[in-house]
Amino acid sequence: MGSIYATFLGNDLQQSISNISFEDFYIKNQLVTNFSFISSYEDKNNYNQLNLKPLRVPASSYPTIVNITATKMYASQFGEIGEFVITRTGNITQDLIVKYRIHGTAEDGVHYQSIANFVTITAGASEIPIIIQPQKSDYQGLKTVLLTLENLPKSSQYMLGTNFHAVVNILNL
Repeated sequence: MGSIYATFLGNDLQQSISNISFEDFYIKNQLVTNFSFISSYEDKNNYNQLNLKPLRVPASSYPTIVNITATKMYASQFGEIGEFVITRTGNITQDLIVKYRIHGTAEDGVHYQSIANFVTITAGASEIPIIIQPQKSDYQGLKTVLLTLENLPKSSQYMLGTNFHAVVNILNL
């Protein structure tokens, strides 16, 4: 309704509304915990109004969501680097280790300088770059570096966002 307050209006000629319960009720990603219930009788009708007020939850308590984007998706052995950026939302007050798998037709350490299969986003930061520095080689054509974010086994440190994989293209002529 365009505001932080919402109203539930109930009207039942046969019986009154006497019990309304919500479990983990959210409005625009905010948990609602403050309710008020008003009943009135107007024009031979019984009206029930439920007012909802969202609980103000600090952003640091939202789940951490990680995404990856190729911000420089074309690289070459002639000085153009490729770049991925891993971002996080939610609590940024602690370091966060994000794991990813390395795929593609380009070989790590052969067609580009070797990269680790994880990064640490430091406390206070919401993103970190991963640089793809192509190496001189005899091949010609197109090679790809595909990074896919991974969930940590038995951990809830972060959840994957909609952008959980990205590609950088290495072109050598």
